[in-house]
Amino acid sequence: MPSLPLSATSRPTRLAFLVGGSEGIGAALAAHLVAEGADVVALSRSADKLSAAAAHLEGHRRTPAQRILTRPLDITDGAATRQTIDALVAELGTPDLVVDTAGYSRPGWLAELPDEHVRGMVEVNLLGTIHVCRAVLPHLVAAGRGTIVTTSSMAGLTGIFGQSVYCATKFGVIGFSEALSREVRRDGIRVLVLCPPNTRTPGFEEESRHKPAEVLAAEEKASTLTADEVAEALLRALHRRGGFLVVPGRDNQALALAMRHLPAVADRLLRRKPAPSVS
Repeated sequence: MPSLPLSATSRPTRLAFLVGGSEGIGAALAAHLVAEGADVVALSRSADKLSAAAAHLEGHRRTPAQRILTRPLDITDGAATRQTIDALVAELGTPDLVVDTAGYSRPGWLAELPDEHVRGMVEVNLLGTIHVCRAVLPHLVAAGRGTIVTTSSMAGLTGIFGQSVYCATKFGVIGFSEALSREVRRDGIRVLVLCPPNTRTPGFEEESRHKPAEVLAAEEKASTLTADEVAEALLRALHRRGGFLVVPGRDNQALALAMRHLPAVADRLLRRKPAPSVS
């Protein structure tokens, strides 16, 4: 796995912008940061989810003075993303931490995948990540500090059958983030990429409803983490100096090494097998 030692030192998070912070990993991370005393802004496309997230975060408040805010945002709209981030910075100041966990997967065989989902995964997972980074970067560069966390996946480390387009977007996130890290290191900005395994979230439950039988069978041997476990792994990485890829779970870290450096082993593990028979 790439490892990019960075000059930026670990520092407490005072203000965090969490894109995709209304549910799943983003919501779990928001709760942990609020409990640590940080000011947090959760951003999401869904007003209903944001309302529920705000109520949940209030229960983790550490001090009455903490700022816990939510804002609607569709990261597929680059101009709207810039406007929203600019307004937040004008109101609250430059964030110490920006995390983008927004994304989705629609599994399926490539020839059968509807065009709307091909386009949607590219627009949300890859272009959305780029839009968020382009929006926050001028502010972080001006401040000479800050951390950006993008979200890839274990499926961004090797090709997984039944997830061809999703893998393409998540491979893209890693390549983009690695290049960005080298671009902004001199400005005192740190870039990390979160690569979660299967994680029990509402999005994962929806995704699983559309998985072909062979994909579900292949995943039976894979470990599944909770959103809290992934958020805790990211927090530990944020508190360490350096690093680039954040792979939660020791078993998954070993698997990630095999995916990156032992392709023949990964191929044996991940090769498509006949569909299970239906009795």
